[in-house]
Amino acid sequence: MVKKKEKPTRRTLKYIEYYPTPQEIHDKIIHSKGWNYVNAETRDLYVKRDRALVAILYLLALRISEALRLRRNQFVFHEDRIEVRGIKLSKSRIKDKPRKEQYRDEAYLPLKGSRVPLTKLVKEYLNNLKGNTQLFKFGRKRAWQIVVTLTGNTCHWFRAFGEDFLYEEWDHDLLAVADYVKVDPRTLQDYIRKRWKKYKAI
Repeated sequence: MVKKKEKPTRRTLKYIEYYPTPQEIHDKIIHSKGWNYVNAETRDLYVKRDRALVAILYLLALRISEALRLRRNQFVFHEDRIEVRGIKLSKSRIKDKPRKEQYRDEAYLPLKGSRVPLTKLVKEYLNNLKGNTQLFKFGRKRAWQIVVTLTGNTCHWFRAFGEDFLYEEWDHDLLAVADYVKVDPRTLQDYIRKRWKKYKAI
C-alpha cells in the first residue's frame, strides 16, 4: 500500500488557501479555547501570553525564534504606535556582516487602523511584565504547539499573513516590505499574494 504523502507545513503560497483579515485573526484568537491550562492562578496570564504571541508574529511578521527573544524593555510607547527596538534577526540579511550583529532597528505595533485590536492583545500581556523580562519563556517546539492549538495555523503562516498585509497597504511595494521585515525580496515574493488579475488586460 502506497503511503499517502503528508502535506508540508511550510508557509508557501501553494498551501495558504486564504489570507485572513486582521479582524478575522483577532476573532479566531479570542474565540479559541486554546491550551487547556488547569492551574486557575496562572491561567489568565498564560492565556494573555499565548494571544500576545500570535498577535506579535502577525503584527511584526517575525520568525518564531525572533519573537521568543523579545524582552519587555524593547517596547516603547508612542502616541500613534508602540515601537519595538533592536529585534535580533535569526537569518543573515546584510552581506558580509555576521548574523549576530544583524538587527531590525525598528518595528512597530499600530495604535491606529484595522490591526489595533491585535495590538491591544499585546498590551494586555505587556502590562503584566516589567523591566528586562523575557516575554516568552519557552522554546520553539512549545511555541508551535501553542500557536497551532490556538489558531489551527503555524507560526510561519502568521508571518506570511503579516507580510501580505503590509504589501497590500504599502501599494504593493515589495522592496519596502522586504526592507522592513529584513528578508530578501526574492524570498518574500513566494509568500504574498499576486493580484495581477484585478487589473484590466492591456
